[in-house]
Parts: sequence; structure tokens; C-alpha cells
Amino acid sequence: MEDDRGRDGWLAAPQPRLGAPGLAGLLILANALIPFSLDIYTPSVPMMPAYFGTTEALVNLTILGFFLFFAVGLLVFGPVSDRVGRKPVLVGGILAYIAGSALCAVAPTIYVLIGARVVQALGAGAVNAVSMALVKDCFAPARRGTMLALIQVLTVVGPVLAPLLGGVIIQLASWRAIFWALAALGGLCLAAALLFRESLPADERTNDGVLRSLRGLGRVARQRKFMLILAAASLFNLPFMAYIAVGSYVYVDLFGETQQVYTYFFAATAGFSTLGPVLHLRFGRGASPWRLTYLLLAACAALGAAMLAVGGRSVWAFAALMMLFAAASATVRPYTTNLLLGLCRGDTGAASSMINFLNTAAGVVGMALIMLPFPDYVTGIGAILLVSMLAGLPLWAIACRAR
Repeated sequence: MEDDRGRDGWLAAPQPRLGAPGLAGLLILANALIPFSLDIYTPSVPMMPAYFGTTEALVNLTILGFFLFFAVGLLVFGPVSDRVGRKPVLVGGILAYIAGSALCAVAPTIYVLIGARVVQALGAGAVNAVSMALVKDCFAPARRGTMLALIQVLTVVGPVLAPLLGGVIIQLASWRAIFWALAALGGLCLAAALLFRESLPADERTNDGVLRSLRGLGRVARQRKFMLILAAASLFNLPFMAYIAVGSYVYVDLFGETQQVYTYFFAATAGFSTLGPVLHLRFGRGASPWRLTYLLLAACAALGAAMLAVGGRSVWAFAALMMLFAAASATVRPYTTNLLLGLCRGDTGAASSMINFLNTAAGVVGMALIMLPFPDYVTGIGAILLVSMLAGLPLWAIACRAR
């Protein structure tokens, strides 16, 4: 009879109803909530001011508010899960996400839509914060890197498919049907979450009250090596999110391509980002993560210099440089996250929150930096890429020496 820990020793904690494949599916779905919640909605944004008779600024709050409260959810609910367990936070977050999505679908005014997006974002933040803690709780140490890389590869598909799916839904139905589709996605997560067996035993939970459990964030923040590794790894998000924010302007306005062609380039860049983790799993699993990160930081700094030199000369040069950077940045996150989870000695939920929050915050900073008065967006992306990678080199050197 097969051990309920799963084939080939994947699970460190038994999941008799989900098993290793079911748990992997739950984690992939949980991590897909964010790109789908953001990107599937974007095709409907231009029509919202006229539909509600409001301003573009208020409509933009449905996006900015989601980002802000998603970050709040990331920061708060991981430590809470260290106190009450993973499953209550996971199920509660999914229920909030479903309720927020349904309320978005029936929102009569723009203000109700903004409020519903806040509820949706808090739920998504709770789910995302707990999902990384589940990797640490449930998967054997030898399998965590593979699982993190698998999540990274498969969730990259979300930003590619989501806008296309959103456009199809709008053509066949309306923008409200988009949020019903998101509620259905949340329903799939809920079905899997209800089958999940709690992975944090009662005797391993923190003894503080729920509010005091937030002190776990402070304990994590005081772990010098943890924070240095996380800070260095999060720098890869700055130029990538800057590209996400203005990529369409670069391809359409600067290089004169059509929106359809931009979609092809965007999909190709996302596709390249899957190559990094796959190649690392296939050929580089024995490589030292410390040396590999030095190499990738230096290589990406060279890509930034090349972007400043030749990135604006042709669409193919720009696209090729961004594809290479996407592959490199996607390679870094799984194994650095595995390093960070390995440093945890308790407060895993707080650590998961900190990892997700700082990566999200770095992405927001990148989206803000690209709005500075650069001569053009290609120059801006190149400058952000070069400076962030050069800053990462000494930061990583300090992290390597930290105790």
C-alpha cells in the first residue's frame, strides 16, 4: 500500500486526501489567483469610466487598491497562520476572495467595485502568504526547490493567458462575467483546500494572541542573513515590473508594432521566463546557489548596459535582451526562496509573508521608477536593470558572509 506521504518521498507531512499531486495543484491554483485577478480584468478597464459615468482616476483605484491591500494581506496573514494554523487562514482567504469576486460581478457603482476589489485582494493576500508556508511545511527538503520551480513555471502562464481570456469573455458576455469566472477559480481552490489536512501541529504554533503574533514579522526582520538574501533577490523584480508597466508603450508607440504583435512579444518573454527554472532543474541542481547568483547578477548587469547601448535601435534587440533577463530573473526566485525557507526556524508563516511582501513591494517600486523623466522607456528599463543589478552584487556579497 502506498505511503500517504506520496511517491518518491515528495511529502514530509501526510496528505491522504490530496497526496503530492493534489497539493501541488492547490498551490499552483493559489498562486494563479494573483495574475488572473490583475490581468484578466485589464481588457475591460478602458470601458469602465463610461459604464459607471465616472473618472479614470476612480477606475484606476480598482487596480491600485488591489495592489495595496494585496500587500497588506501578504504581510498580516502569514504570521496569523503561525498562531491559528494554515488551513483556517487558507480557507478563510479563499472564501473572502470568492465573496469579493462575486460582489465585483454585481457591483452597482464604482465605489462598490473598489470596495469589492479590496475584499478580493485581502483574500488573495491571505492565500498567497500561506501557500509558501505550505511548501516548507509539506514538502521534503530535497523536493522544495523542484516544487518552487514548478510553481514559478506554471504561474507564468497566467499573465499570458489572462488578458486573452478576459478579451474573449468580454466579447461573449460582459466585464461582469470576468469576475464570475474569478469566483469559479476561487471555488476550485476552495474544493482543494477543504481536502487539505492541517500541516502545522498545535504544539508547533506560536503562543501569542492573533494580534501579537504579528511580532513574528519582527523576529524574521531581525534575521540578518534572511533579510540580506531576500533584499538581493527582490532586486530582480524592479526592472521586470518596470517592463510589465510600460512594455506595451515600448512595442506600440516606440517601435510602431500593433497591439497583437505586442501580445506575441509579451508571450515570448513569459515563455523565456519558464526556461530558467527548467534548465536549472535539468542541468544546474548541483551548482552552488551562492556562485550562481553572483553570475546571474553580473550577467543581468551586462544586459542592462546592452539595453542602454542598443536596446532602442530595434524591436528585436529590445525583445531579445528582455527575454534573456526574464529567464535569469525566473531562475533566481525558486532557489533563493528555498534558501530562505531553509533558514526558518519557526515563524514560517511570517517568513512566507515577508518573502512575498518584499518581492511585491520591489515590483511596485520598479513600476514607480519607470515613470521618472527618462528620455524614453527603453532607457529607463536599461538604467533600472543596470543599477539594480550592480546594487545587488555587493548586497549578495554581504549576504554570503552574514552569519
